[in-house]
Amino acid sequence: MAEIVVNGIRTYYVEDGSGDPVVLVHGLGGTGTDIWKKQIAELAKNHRVIAYDVRGTGRTDVTPGPYTIELLADDLAALVEELDLGRVALVGHSMGGGIALQYAATRPERVRAVVGAGAVAELPPQGKEGMQTRAETVERDGMVAVAETVATNGLAPSFREAHPEEYQEFVSLLASNRPEGYAAQCRALVAMAVTERFGQVQAPVLLVCGELDQASPPAMNEANAARLPDARTVQLDDCAHIIPWEKPTELLTAVHGFLRD
Repeated sequence: MAEIVVNGIRTYYVEDGSGDPVVLVHGLGGTGTDIWKKQIAELAKNHRVIAYDVRGTGRTDVTPGPYTIELLADDLAALVEELDLGRVALVGHSMGGGIALQYAATRPERVRAVVGAGAVAELPPQGKEGMQTRAETVERDGMVAVAETVATNGLAPSFREAHPEEYQEFVSLLASNRPEGYAAQCRALVAMAVTERFGQVQAPVLLVCGELDQASPPAMNEANAARLPDARTVQLDDCAHIIPWEKPTELLTAVHGFLRD
């Protein structure tokens, strides 16, 4: 991994390939290389691919909160500028999809396309309450207190049964988060309202969701697409929230086709 200072923080990223730039943005509890481990090499065959650790995650600095989606999108903007990427395509998972859409809304001239995989742009009231409780839990009891539950809810039963080693790997990934960074990201999700800026997004958007996704269910995905000026959707059968791991081939097919179009 390489290190770069963006927006005042040390940020770690990997880069591979050449061509039109594609930036991969992971979600809550992930890292750039872990969440996108099944996509980086394939996308790099046709694109210059950058995957980075969001503020508070992985090897990137944890800074004092509060965090906001606006701040995390500013970090992304600084990374794009420092690496001289120009107009980019963004592929974001979960919270990363919200960051990508926030970036596209506030910097429309810098975005060629956006793909949101299980993208979360605004939580419903019950989701906000649960996320606030999760932040308080990890601050009090540590990441182990939530890691297994979050992994179980995020991965489809069929995937957990067929790939127990990857399920345990995901539990371990979540448990390795620093509680202060994870909690700050949780609270950024509570306050997030990217849907209010959907009308400002000029780039074409593809929203991919899993049939069993609880964080970004199909009905929410369709509603988000309807509010965006130029959006289409893809639904993946027998898939929950961790789409890059559960359906890597299907996600790559959708991304390749969308970016080619």
